[in-house]
Amino acid sequence: MKTIGIDIGTTSICLVLYDCDKKEIVNSLCASNHFLPGSFRQEADQIVRTAQKMLDQLLRECKEVSGIGISSQMHGILYVDGAGRAVSDFYTWKDTCGEISNQGKRCADFLSESTGYPMFSGYGTVTHFALGLKNAIPDKGKFLTDIGDYLAMCLCGQKEPVVDATMAASFGGYCARKESFDLPGLKKAGVATSFYPSVLKRQEKGSKRAAGRYKGIPIFWAVGDNQASFFGAAGRSEDAVCVNVGTGSQVSLFDKSELSALAGEIRPFVGSGNLYVQASLNGGKVYERLAVFLEEIGNLFMDKGFLGKKPDGYEMARLLGQQKEETNLQVNPSLYGFRGGGIAQGAGKGTDLKAGCITNLTEDNFHPGDLVRAYVAGMAAELYGMYMKFPEALRSGRKKIIASGNGIRKNELLRQEIEKQFCLPLYLSGFSEEAAAGAAQFAGEWSV
Repeated sequence: MKTIGIDIGTTSICLVLYDCDKKEIVNSLCASNHFLPGSFRQEADQIVRTAQKMLDQLLRECKEVSGIGISSQMHGILYVDGAGRAVSDFYTWKDTCGEISNQGKRCADFLSESTGYPMFSGYGTVTHFALGLKNAIPDKGKFLTDIGDYLAMCLCGQKEPVVDATMAASFGGYCARKESFDLPGLKKAGVATSFYPSVLKRQEKGSKRAAGRYKGIPIFWAVGDNQASFFGAAGRSEDAVCVNVGTGSQVSLFDKSELSALAGEIRPFVGSGNLYVQASLNGGKVYERLAVFLEEIGNLFMDKGFLGKKPDGYEMARLLGQQKEETNLQVNPSLYGFRGGGIAQGAGKGTDLKAGCITNLTEDNFHPGDLVRAYVAGMAAELYGMYMKFPEALRSGRKKIIASGNGIRKNELLRQEIEKQFCLPLYLSGFSEEAAAGAAQFAGEWSV
């Protein structure tokens, strides 16, 4: 049996053809995903066209596909009309329109206090609320949904969205006990609740999870990319720590029990159990900025005739970092701040910092290799600090780190520093596109 997994990420759209019997990826396709100029929004129909083109290519190559699963970047929303067509851009998780003030507080803070559900800028409910305050909800908008479920709607001709619990919880205002949005609580806070889609129950399987069919093949409603990535990398393992580094980063633990009063987020897993998640705005984008910094220096030397070819910042970082296995220089490279504007763990253990900085600079460690090694160690320190915020009972019994995402797969220095910080062996997941592979595996379960 073969299935297809589609992952709509922040910076890329990836599809995999997965052999469920051999448990391997047979083929994969990938295309870039872009923000609209000057914004953190994306064009919804362009994403659909790109994904559909690649899907058709895979279906031409394989005639025996039994199901199509979708993984989608979480938190973001778009609006659709009564015919199920987009009438707005897709507001991604990075969009900042929710930063406006309401009654003297940021929208996320106001909604968190008013509803009792933790919310941050970029969450769909915060974005929706802020757009309502600005009278910017499209006149033709009837429902809000996420980009993965919009793709399912378009492929299957659906007019009304349905969202899986994994996606619904990412919007904000989702009640896990009732497995639905807390519409009364949201309405009391001033949120326009008529736009919210219905929620698919977690225990639903098979055809009940299907949005419809595309060329005779069932397509299933989207699941969150965090859950899909964990499933693709570690299945339902309760002894693993999953560290994902993409544009942002997450540290995730799966547990079948229902725990409460935790730092971070509790994200429902598909079927049963939960992912306990600490998420950061900093990730692969932070390392990219280091590469750009090194390239800027290299370009200056090239312009002066000291270099004969255009520098590769990533290769420069790798070579420089290899020169120093240890350094006492400390760097906190949290270039993109922290969710909620709070304080996060700094590069030095036990040192809380509000912004990125370099400390403990001495004559002995004032070298490029020290800077790169300390910078990467700072990235690992933030991940470890996030992990340590979980209660000891949840961390107990964790024996390994499963690493996923290109931001860690392509960064040997970061993997080395994570092993040092966590004191656990690190293994790369078996698939390079974990979220798409996870979506394909879920589709295999539901297609049986």
